[in-house]
Amino acid sequence: MRIARYIRLFYLILLLHYNIRINLKAEDRVDYKYEDYSEENGRIRVKTSSILFEKELSENINTQGAFVYDGISGATPTGAPPIPGEYEVDTTEITDIRRAGFINAEYSFEDYLLTPQIAYSKESDYESIGLSLKSSRYFNDKNTTFTVGLGHDFDKIIPNFGMLIDSKKEKDNSQFLVGLNQNINTKTILSLNLSLGYTDGYLSDPYKGVLFEDYYTPTPKERDELSQFLSIEEIEEIYSYKIGDPYVLFPEKRPSKKFRQVALISILHYLEKIRAGLDISYRFYHDDFGINSNTLALTWRQKITDMFILEPSYRFYNQSAANFYDSSFKFGNPDANANNTPGNYSSDFRLSDFDSHTYGLKLVYNHSDSLSFNISWKRYSMIGNDKITSPSAYIDADIVSGGFKIWY
Repeated sequence: MRIARYIRLFYLILLLHYNIRINLKAEDRVDYKYEDYSEENGRIRVKTSSILFEKELSENINTQGAFVYDGISGATPTGAPPIPGEYEVDTTEITDIRRAGFINAEYSFEDYLLTPQIAYSKESDYESIGLSLKSSRYFNDKNTTFTVGLGHDFDKIIPNFGMLIDSKKEKDNSQFLVGLNQNINTKTILSLNLSLGYTDGYLSDPYKGVLFEDYYTPTPKERDELSQFLSIEEIEEIYSYKIGDPYVLFPEKRPSKKFRQVALISILHYLEKIRAGLDISYRFYHDDFGINSNTLALTWRQKITDMFILEPSYRFYNQSAANFYDSSFKFGNPDANANNTPGNYSSDFRLSDFDSHTYGLKLVYNHSDSLSFNISWKRYSMIGNDKITSPSAYIDADIVSGGFKIWY
């Protein structure tokens, strides 16, 4: 349940749920990638090694698999705002190791492609098993592909530190995907995808807390009982926050169910005269937490020579805040003011209103028809929009990666 999970799972999720094959011919290959994700100011650092293989077993059967190994360390925000007089939000140190992988089999017959898949992920406080099934149908001399897919994940969470240590939690996640790929002509491919998802169970982050400001204010009953011995000023001084002490936090509480919808459109176009390719995509996301997001991604692939390809890229992301998010809550102390406690509450900055920008540059070196190398750099930056979340909560990170592909 780490902040880094959203980043380190992206590559695997892309393979598990949203991969629609454009190249219908199987390739025997092995891909290796090493990635170093590093946030500024001593925040999270994730070092990832991943290997992907693809093997044609027969004329009609192809298999793919991947293994991912992550080492995670650094500091992540607890959910508390900065204490008075300071700029930085409160953080806690974490370390963990994650091992994950998947394997699938593609069965092709006539104009159909059927792909069952199983995935597994394990870390010290988290375990997930995923099952999915995808079916594709080709039309129009295989220039049109229609795909439907189903997936279900079984997750277990056992926090190993913090406010909910050793409390076992579970959640189930179901997804449905429908997609259309259309070869417009020999140089242009259009893709349309719609996915629906439903998650049920424990959706909170066990390591995130919430500050209820009325924790530091005596209740009317406490005032009445203590006023027999103390003045009002003395009572308030006893309960008030003392500079230098950590805030007292309560575990966040998110809804136990979430329904989400995602629409994605992408266009790949090859510009033959200048030996370049343009990949443009737009993604819209909505869920019943109240979050709406927009993602625009651009990648330019420029063939410099027969051996080198340069790929600059840019990604813009924007989201609205969850309807139960705030940087802190004036009322709602569950211990003493339960009647005024909101139904759900979170101060996790990832649920706030923010924008992010990702700039990247990748260089591909095609050594031969059977071997290529690549190296890339990306710069990721978050900017808050709500004027209540401390700017120090948001992330600036560098992502450096390198790898190779072998066809055999």
